[in-house]
Amino acid sequence: MSFAPQVKVPPGARVKRIDSGGVVEVVIEVAPTSTGEDLVSQFASLTTNARQALLAQGLGPTNVVAGWIHFAEAPKWNWREALASAWDVNGPLPLTAVLQPPAQPFCRCTMQLHAMRTARQSGVWYGNCQSPAAATILRSGARHLRLMSVRPRPEVRGTDVADLAYDMFAQARHALIDRGLAFSDVVRTWIYVRDIARNHAAFEQGRNRFFRELGLERLPASTCVEGALVDGSASLAMDLYAVAAHPAVTVSAIAPGLTGQAVTVAEPGRLSLYVSGTASPATLDGRDDVVAPGDLQGQLDGVFRNVRSLLDQAGMTFADGISAKAYLKHARDYPTFGEAARSHGLADDVPATVVVADIGRPECLCEIELWFSQTR
Repeated sequence: MSFAPQVKVPPGARVKRIDSGGVVEVVIEVAPTSTGEDLVSQFASLTTNARQALLAQGLGPTNVVAGWIHFAEAPKWNWREALASAWDVNGPLPLTAVLQPPAQPFCRCTMQLHAMRTARQSGVWYGNCQSPAAATILRSGARHLRLMSVRPRPEVRGTDVADLAYDMFAQARHALIDRGLAFSDVVRTWIYVRDIARNHAAFEQGRNRFFRELGLERLPASTCVEGALVDGSASLAMDLYAVAAHPAVTVSAIAPGLTGQAVTVAEPGRLSLYVSGTASPATLDGRDDVVAPGDLQGQLDGVFRNVRSLLDQAGMTFADGISAKAYLKHARDYPTFGEAARSHGLADDVPATVVVADIGRPECLCEIELWFSQTR
């Protein structure tokens, strides 16, 4: 039975909801009420709107399993304390605050939240470890884990970027092991690299060394873009989503090796598809050729063509879209992305966050990540 919201979703918020097998799962994209105010005022209305959007779905802040706040500039106040006060919560929430200016004109901060409630538990278990921030929830008998704002150890920061990348992945592996999972359980990663134009090649060296030593048979879908945690604590940071091995849940890669990484999670009554790595869309024969260099419209068309091919392989369509996030090199391209997404079939009600962030390859103008889900 679907829940009938008693609280109105605030203006400017977009919500997608999944009701399946006793699980309520919601993705919310929300912006400040007014874009004519300073960052403090915008953040205050952002937190209020996000809480109201959760309440409208019968959920609350303690149901949040992962969230991202994108800031145009580093806040000069403690954003975590302000958020905890506005939401009336205690303890660390699994949120990452990153310097990636919203592309929407006059918007200085934006937020995307992923919240969940199962039939067996009303809230989310955050565990006892304070770092990195984590959330665990049971679904279909399997544990679904989020780790947020993983970073290299302080004692290795400031060294070679390849070593920093290796150490960051090693810290993620240790955090997974502490919670009874392995890195082979990772479905999805989000990686932020400061000064990515200069550091991307070294980052890849460190990441690839870690993957080789671990001998991973299936690589996670991954987004890697320009970004930095707002506290300035590290030049690299990572969020991840992992699903503990379970006989009723299958995690598989689609078209591994092609640009447009895709991983599916099949569980009883449900199939989810996570698409990432869509920058510099390759032709589908596997060549790593950049489509339409310098032409955003051409690149967007190439991205969405590749995504449609991945959807076809998974037996899904754009109508199954649950959330999207676009990283654009230029804020002026915000309307172009919206028009392209709409023309290729992504519905207007899909929570879509659009921010300004550089990408590893200089000729690429966009990176898009998408999440699709289909109930059976």
